[in-house]
Amino acid sequence: MISIPDLRVILIDDNEVDLLLHERLITLQQISRTVLAFNNANKALEFLSSNITLPKIPPTVLLLDIQMPEMDGFEFLEAFYSYPARIKSQCHIIMVSSSLDYGDLSRTYANPMVLKLLKKPLLASELKSAIAEIFKDM
Repeated sequence: MISIPDLRVILIDDNEVDLLLHERLITLQQISRTVLAFNNANKALEFLSSNITLPKIPPTVLLLDIQMPEMDGFEFLEAFYSYPARIKSQCHIIMVSSSLDYGDLSRTYANPMVLKLLKKPLLASELKSAIAEIFKDM
């Protein structure tokens, strides 16, 4: 596993159990020391908006659930699309879902902002592999 010292992981999922499990997995596997959990996509967007004023944005992996009330993962992507390039370039999006239906798969792989789709609950080996692939040129 490549070491990215300032890597942060942002979890966006309406399921509190999944948030807790994934946060523990990331911490115990030492994938990142900075894990931020949001049970609401709008709150995650607000947080990312606050990063606009930062002088340097740390490399960030967003683990984005597809199916959520209020704002689902695809609606999040639509809103995030309008963010400044300096934020989007540091955010690497991995969609996560417990049900991998064909419609979700098609929409996920059709979106250029999404780098990977992982099934919930996350497996450490799959998550580490996905992150290693994202940062392989670092």
